[in-house]
Amino acid sequence: MISKLAQRTNNPAGNSTVALAIFLTSSIYAPPALAQESVAERVWSNSTELGWVFTYGNATTNSFNLRNVFEYTWVDADLNLEFGILRADSGDERFALGTEEAFEIIEPPVEPDTDRVYAKARYLRNVSDRFFWYGRVDVERDQPAGITFRLAPAGGAGNNWETPENIELRTGYGVGYSAGEMTFDGSNNYFGYQLFYEFDMKVNDNTDFDSSMTFDGSIMSMSNYRFHWANGIGVAINDRIALKASLRLVYRNDPALEEIDLESPSGAVLGNVIVSKKKLDAGFTTSLVINF
Repeated sequence: MISKLAQRTNNPAGNSTVALAIFLTSSIYAPPALAQESVAERVWSNSTELGWVFTYGNATTNSFNLRNVFEYTWVDADLNLEFGILRADSGDERFALGTEEAFEIIEPPVEPDTDRVYAKARYLRNVSDRFFWYGRVDVERDQPAGITFRLAPAGGAGNNWETPENIELRTGYGVGYSAGEMTFDGSNNYFGYQLFYEFDMKVNDNTDFDSSMTFDGSIMSMSNYRFHWANGIGVAINDRIALKASLRLVYRNDPALEEIDLESPSGAVLGNVIVSKKKLDAGFTTSLVINF
């Protein structure tokens, strides 16, 4: 309608009435049009994964995992915010204190075996259909790995690869800085590099598979590198709820140090020794996924 009125204004026969009609029509119809354009260009989504296992009695355990991913998308950019918690608590075996005739049963308190908390923020902007640049910040605490705190800002560029309609593949390459505080080692700061890939595949109408890996390391020490590899498969129950199984592997070629007891063959504690933690951590979780 607006275009027709605009054409009429180019006609010498037009007058001020037509101009007024254009103004009024634009005032009425422009806001909805802009709103529709805004909705089309900006899309947000949120996915929450939640899992919990609790046992009590002869065995006491409490395991909880939470992962939340929020994404805000523009026509040529997206903002991704993610945080997660993985915690597993268990109690040691009970024991008796006293004599055979008079004793008290002691129930050791439940203590954390695994305590991992992390958060990520990334802004990615597409320069073209095949090329993008990004900036990101990662924060984590990983008690079993000996990481009290780690902050890692990074930035770089990457490629969106041409794939079938049901598959998305993205690779990235960047540089950054890692500032960390280890439980036993102390400060661990370095400039580094970062490589990653993200793969998503829609297997069928109800099943999705996703895989991602981040490989990063220090440019000052080639032996100081690690990779984080995550894979998950989800099955939708309906539009909002799904079940998901995930496998997470973290490999650190230069793991943190820890102090452990040195015992004699008879079990007597002789002192302490300093050793490296294990290089590989693996975790398998099953979760209920709620999509918004």
